[in-house]
Amino acid sequence: MKLRLSSAMWAILYLLVLLSLLTPLSAITLLVMVVPVAVLYASLRVNVFWLHIVPVLAVLGILSGSLAPYTLILAGYFLIVGIVMGHLYKKRAPALQTIMYGMGTLLGLLLVLLAVAKLILGFNLSDYVSDFVHTTFDPLLVVAEMSPILREQWTPDLIFALANQTVMMIPLGMVVSSFVLAVVTHAIVRPTLSSMGVAAPKLRAAHEWKLPRALIFYYFVVLIVDMVTYDQGDGFWKMAAVNLLPLLQFCFIIQAIGFWFFIGHVKKWHRAICILMAVVTVVFPPMRIIGIIDLAFPLREFITRPKR
Repeated sequence: MKLRLSSAMWAILYLLVLLSLLTPLSAITLLVMVVPVAVLYASLRVNVFWLHIVPVLAVLGILSGSLAPYTLILAGYFLIVGIVMGHLYKKRAPALQTIMYGMGTLLGLLLVLLAVAKLILGFNLSDYVSDFVHTTFDPLLVVAEMSPILREQWTPDLIFALANQTVMMIPLGMVVSSFVLAVVTHAIVRPTLSSMGVAAPKLRAAHEWKLPRALIFYYFVVLIVDMVTYDQGDGFWKMAAVNLLPLLQFCFIIQAIGFWFFIGHVKKWHRAICILMAVVTVVFPPMRIIGIIDLAFPLREFITRPKR
């Protein structure tokens, strides 16, 4: 009875979250759009799950009016992701696998949606982003004309370069947003399922985080590509370097955070010290060098090696 009541509440919450797509709150609720579906799928039998979902989608279609096709497409997008992650929770798959599958599903479906929008509606994301940058910053040219200093710095060429750089970084934005959404979903769903009596694996402890050493090789290859294409305005290799370099640097930050927690675990530091070092590493990006060194050399083995 308790589970039945809880699932009904999650179905109502799912409807409210979907209805928020019709409001400015959607900018916030998008982060939790997958959560109700994942919880319901992981905690219910498949046929019972659909008994909860179908009425929600029907009510959404009715209340959306003329916007029903768009809201239902978005609902279907997040529904598929929720089913994928919920299925993995039900199978008790490792937490990292669940997050990566969720991220991959989000990214793959987004590419499909963009391709369909391009084919049917003629929507081009690159043109949209470029137009948005120009619309936002072009009015500042008028202000810059009033100041000799700004006139030299804020030029149409600068805005064009900014728009071009933003367009090139669209893949990075898509990857990061998919990753963040999957992580937020896991952070909410796992403890929720545990409170409902459904076992869901945790992520490995931070002191156990260690990425593949091959990332160093990839990083130096990308660095070389970035230096070679530095003066290029666009092109495939330039775009690859612009998107891969921040992703790899982020990986080294994660590795560095894991290293601080590893030292804290070995040396019995107070957890607050590890958290402080993690925050410093995130706020001060050059600290990622710790992650690079940790991957390149056996620092952890050296720390745990018995002293003679």
